[in-house]
Amino acid sequence: MRALYLLLMSHEEAGKSLDRNSYITILSIQTVVGRCESLKGFYRGTAMPERADVVIVGGGVNGASIAYHLGRRAYGKIIVLEKNDLATGSTAKSAGIVRQHYTNPLIIQMAIESRQFFETFQDEVGGHPGFVQNGFLLFVAGPEVDALQMNVASQRELGLPVEILQPEDVAAYFPGLNMEGVALASYEPSSGYADPHGVAIAFAERARSMGVDFHIGRQATGVRLQAEKVCGIGTDQGDIETPVVVNAAGPWGNRLARSIGVDLPLQVKRLQELFVKPAESYSKYNPTVIDLDKLIYMKPDAGGLVMIGGGITEDHSAIDPDRYDEQVRFETVSDITERAADRMPVLADAAYVRGVAGVITVTPDFHPILGEAPEAKGFIHAMSCNGHGFKLSPIVGRLISELIADGQTSLDISPLHPDRFERGETLSSRYAAFPILA
Repeated sequence: MRALYLLLMSHEEAGKSLDRNSYITILSIQTVVGRCESLKGFYRGTAMPERADVVIVGGGVNGASIAYHLGRRAYGKIIVLEKNDLATGSTAKSAGIVRQHYTNPLIIQMAIESRQFFETFQDEVGGHPGFVQNGFLLFVAGPEVDALQMNVASQRELGLPVEILQPEDVAAYFPGLNMEGVALASYEPSSGYADPHGVAIAFAERARSMGVDFHIGRQATGVRLQAEKVCGIGTDQGDIETPVVVNAAGPWGNRLARSIGVDLPLQVKRLQELFVKPAESYSKYNPTVIDLDKLIYMKPDAGGLVMIGGGITEDHSAIDPDRYDEQVRFETVSDITERAADRMPVLADAAYVRGVAGVITVTPDFHPILGEAPEAKGFIHAMSCNGHGFKLSPIVGRLISELIADGQTSLDISPLHPDRFERGETLSSRYAAFPILA
């Protein structure tokens, strides 16, 4: 075991000389060992408490962040219910991109404050967030030029340093790219990426140290109401009396909402990403790229790999988050790698390492659902959704804890209220070709 540990600890260096199969084996073992170590001390098989001040449903990065922020406030007895393991749903498959380019000023501000939190995460929370400030480049084709310029103007109004670049200027930040088809670009030097699993576990471990109870392998079965107020929640191990339930269940969130008679306009979508190893050394400080001309995104990953994503699949059938195809399809690998290599020629000879398919939860306007359900006092939606969940998790945790403890939030989140769809007050994205960018 000691020898394996040393091998795992040095896998970035070892990966340069190991064959591809050995390299994949090391990364897989590292993931398993890391998850086993991270779950030590969390409750599995213990008796369920009969009462709590707040019950959070969902042990992903947002549920863990909310638990951490409530723990900091010492807000009574807090319980987190997770039916599987911590950080194994959408969080486990998240790309981990931390960007701040959005259409809506509220989301821009939330992204800025979350990024600032990631910068000091290790000092404030501890653990291993893996935050790397590598910068973020956005490429657009001709039809999206106005949208980029307007979004950058909104970012600058909020004090965020952002540059607008002509295609020929991009080489100063990321040399060696083929800029054909790009009409304009923006660059955020303060953006980066982090480890979603590491962040979620760090939030959870810190919350647990402050008295929050995590019950792993415990499934919520439905919320109980009395006079249109939350009075408890059922689980597969018994009921818990509580005046507050937080719905941080991600792709499973609609199941919980239906228990109070609410059908949220959510769709679960399958997202495919792949990892390649370039023939040449690839720096972890190379900028993250979202390319609206090629409809791909790319970022550095551990061990000198490059993660490449190609957007949401066009499969319109219902996706069951408990039973879906987690394999990347061959045609997807071929298509995405071809588009990526066209933009970044160094990837033409890259070796395919692995692919993953995960699920994300999508709202009609590609914006989060945050706030108290009008149908049930004490039922709080914390659905970041749309691929924004990880990057916004620090601020979502803070805002939801403020809503519970103070009855108000430091940022006005009313535009994200769950009944905005019924009121016809949906938000919009300026990017028609890639609306999930928001």
